[in-house]
Amino acid sequence: MNKFERYFKYDFHSVKLEYFYLYIAIAAIVALVIVLRSESKYKLEMFFLSLYLLTGSLNVLLNFKIPGISFFEMQPIRVVYLLLLLRIIRNRLFSKTKTSLSDTVKIPWFVFALIGYILFLTISVLYTQVEKGYVTIIDSVAFIILIYGVRELKDQASYDLIGKSIVIGAIVSSVVSIIQITIDPYFLRIGDDRAAFGSLIRSNGIFNTEYFNSYYLIIAISWVLATTKRNSLKLVLVTLFALGVITSFQRMSWVILFLVLVSYLVYIQKISFEKLFFGVFLGLSFILFVSVFYYQDIMKSSLVKERLTDSVDGRQGYYSFVLNSIGDKPVLGFGDLHNEVYYENLLRITGHRERATAEEGDLHSGYFMAMFQYGIPAFICFLTFVILALLYYASLVKQGIYFMVPFMVSILFLIGNLTNTFLFLKYLAILFAIHIGIGMGIKQIQVDQLKNINHTS
Repeated sequence: MNKFERYFKYDFHSVKLEYFYLYIAIAAIVALVIVLRSESKYKLEMFFLSLYLLTGSLNVLLNFKIPGISFFEMQPIRVVYLLLLLRIIRNRLFSKTKTSLSDTVKIPWFVFALIGYILFLTISVLYTQVEKGYVTIIDSVAFIILIYGVRELKDQASYDLIGKSIVIGAIVSSVVSIIQITIDPYFLRIGDDRAAFGSLIRSNGIFNTEYFNSYYLIIAISWVLATTKRNSLKLVLVTLFALGVITSFQRMSWVILFLVLVSYLVYIQKISFEKLFFGVFLGLSFILFVSVFYYQDIMKSSLVKERLTDSVDGRQGYYSFVLNSIGDKPVLGFGDLHNEVYYENLLRITGHRERATAEEGDLHSGYFMAMFQYGIPAFICFLTFVILALLYYASLVKQGIYFMVPFMVSILFLIGNLTNTFLFLKYLAILFAIHIGIGMGIKQIQVDQLKNINHTS
């Protein structure tokens, strides 16, 4: 039996689990309907992936231990991994049409950087003898399986279904976010209940943290901008999702939302500078209006206080400690966060034992986490992987509007890892892997279509 208390950071006795299961049941029905009505060739894989995307963090309530196997827990995302792995094996070993190397798109350079990162990670984990290090290695392999499993589909209808699932999930999460900020802060809340300002609590939507919620909504905005043709519907959905991002009170997501919208307007739509300036002016005016009326509440809030001092969530102390410590183990790092160096420094910086023992939080940067845990070479490979993925999809945007979504998600992942850690099986990393796979799959579809045209002409 699961200990559901671990999924709720507030009074568990006030949680009405039946509401959560009711939503999961509704999401399963929605997933089944949109999958059956779609032209996707991969109904089974798409059902479980759609259900995963529609339920956000709520699907952790579906996790269960396999009897007799104490070290393994079955999770919805692991079902997706297994199905995609079987799809890769089936396509490669049992397909009637053999694919030659000349028919396959060249492997992007960011894949080699990713493999390099996983290689150094594996060596570090094995060398430092990290407890349960095999889990880290399995998670990294699962990340690649997710990328190539989604790419292997090479089915536009399946990719459209992924986008539709995200948009539907974002509608629900935005509505839940608005309810949480205006009516009931604990409505369908799972995970954190962090303060915003005054008596307000940051909205999580259907996710366990406010930043997963806001980043998911930004990805949904990218899908809407790329695929929705009706301008009125596009405006309504973008506005709704933007409100969900705002109610999260997560500063970095506000910055990323702004960059994504500006990138779309300037890089994709080629909007004039005058119109862009007017839009920015309106946005800044709104922020100024809110700050004037709620100045005292905002200045006393955790939203401001956590960044004014190097306190529990301070960043400068973490990064300085990593740079000062990595010289002792520059090649392979420290393996994980359960070591004396991390304990002593985090206890000094934060004064909280839970942070020092890594029971709560981390270094609040994917890049510094990679450096501290796995060494400088791993850090370089990880940074190179993220940058090259961004550049790769930036170069493909002009070849098709669908490449815009992986491009926008790459921006999100690159910037999001500056102040949060999204390595491998964190929710944003999963979304990043899915969209990398979509971009590679669409590129392969284009190559196949061009070959068919040349063959028939």
